[in-house]
This record gives sequence, structure tokens and C-alpha cells, in this order.
Amino acid sequence: MSLIKNTIIASCAAGLLSACSATLDRAENAVPPADSFARALHAGYADLARAELNESDFADSEAFARRALLASSGKPPAPENFGNRHLPPEKLPELAEARARLMSALDGGARRNRPEDAGRAQLAFDCWLQEQEENFQPAHIADCRARFHAAIAQIPARPLARATPTAPRPVLATVKAPRRAMPLTTKFVIYFDFDAAALTTGSVSEIIRAADAARRSGAAMIRITGHADRAGSGGHNMTLSRTRAREVVRALRRLGLPEIEVATQAYGEEKPAVPTVNGIREARNRRVEIELTH
Repeated sequence: MSLIKNTIIASCAAGLLSACSATLDRAENAVPPADSFARALHAGYADLARAELNESDFADSEAFARRALLASSGKPPAPENFGNRHLPPEKLPELAEARARLMSALDGGARRNRPEDAGRAQLAFDCWLQEQEENFQPAHIADCRARFHAAIAQIPARPLARATPTAPRPVLATVKAPRRAMPLTTKFVIYFDFDAAALTTGSVSEIIRAADAARRSGAAMIRITGHADRAGSGGHNMTLSRTRAREVVRALRRLGLPEIEVATQAYGEEKPAVPTVNGIREARNRRVEIELTH
């Protein structure tokens, strides 16, 4: 490598280090917020930023430092979503389930009722996501994952309301109308990127919903139907729709549905949700439909 190139790289690295250090310095020197949950996130994100800076991971250090600053201003950020990360597809179901569990706890009042545990759970989840994207330090991934599960286990998903003593009510001879059971969704649609069969973050969440509905409704069969848009040849699109259907089946099996029969079918570009002329890319046609039958 030439001396000029080495000098340029060193200069860029020095610039990144300086910018990251400035953001982190502001985060570390910010006045801790009064809110307990925000205070836990402020301190924790600053620690994560410092650790990443020490490893010369300037981008993640900057991102964590900015999250610490948000928390210090009394506006704690939500747990990181998957759109900002390139994660291994096989890890997405577990991560999506973990984030859903975390959001259920936070929305159930954990920010207020269990602020320290809630803060530890969110910090560990974001740490887990960051390490999983890098995917080369198994011990770090395992540590963040273990800390997440330890923290989330301390938080009731829906904190119980305190019972308030009330005077006994007179018993009335009335007939209550039977409650209507909320109908379960029986059809789900999984969308794909152009010319791709890999599951996206959004599609994994929808597959998790479908698996949950299949369990709760006692479905006897799941029909999986693959489709493609009209960009590309008919033969290629038929193969692509089959591959997409198989990916969805694999994801459902990984979520623990081996006992339910699954029937798959592929139509290629023959049955578009949105009719188009040949050669047109249409996101709504790149799909797999999941239908539960009883």
C-alpha cells in the first residue's frame, strides 16, 4: 500500500475518531435526566459507545452516543429496529420475538414500574443487535443475549393492577349476552425484495403472527402460495416463487409448527395481486400468501 494511501486512511480515521469522541464527550458530560428509565439508558448507551470506540468501531460508537444524548434530554429512544442493520436471516425470528417481548413489557408500563430492569433489557437488546450484525464475536453476542433474557425475565409483560376494595354489589337476576369471540386472522401476506427470496424484518414479524394464529386457532393445515412480479422471464419467476414459498415454510417450521400439515404451491407471475404489463416491477406482487384452514 502506498504512503499516500496510508496517509489518507489515517487522516480519515483520525477525523472519524475526533467526531465520535466529541459526540461521546457531550453524552458522558450531559446532566443525567430525572426520569429513572431515561437515566438508565443515558448511562448505558454512553458505556456502549465508549466500548465501541475502544474497538475502533466509530459508526456504532457514534450511534450509541447519539442515543445517550437523546436519553439525557429526557427523550429516551425506542429499542432499535431492524431496518438499520444487516442481520443474518436465520437470526431474525429469534430477534423479532425478543423485540416483540421487549415492546410488550415497555408498553405494559415497565418504563415507569421497573425502570432499571427495563433500561437493562433495552440496552442489552440493542447490544445484541449490534453484535449480531458484526457476527464475528460469538462471546459478545452470547453475553448481550444472556443479559437481555435475564433483564426481561424480571419484567411482567403486563403489570397487574392493584385491587381496590369495593362494597359488594347486589345480585341482579339478569341474563348476560354471550361474549363474541374476536375472529382470528386466517390469511397473511409476506412480501419480498426485488428478485430475492430472503426474508426481510417485516416478513419475519408477519410469519411470527401467522404461526401464533395457527396455534391459537388449532389450524389443521397451512396453505403456502408463492408469487412473483412480471419483471424477468416466466421460468425465472416460477422458480423464484417456489423458492419464496419454501423459505416461508422453513421459517414456520423453525417457529415450532412441525405437527401442522403444510401445502405449498407456486404461480410465478400468473396471479398478480396488481395486474401489470410484462416487465414491470411491482412490490405487491412479490409475495407469499399464508392461509390457515380448519
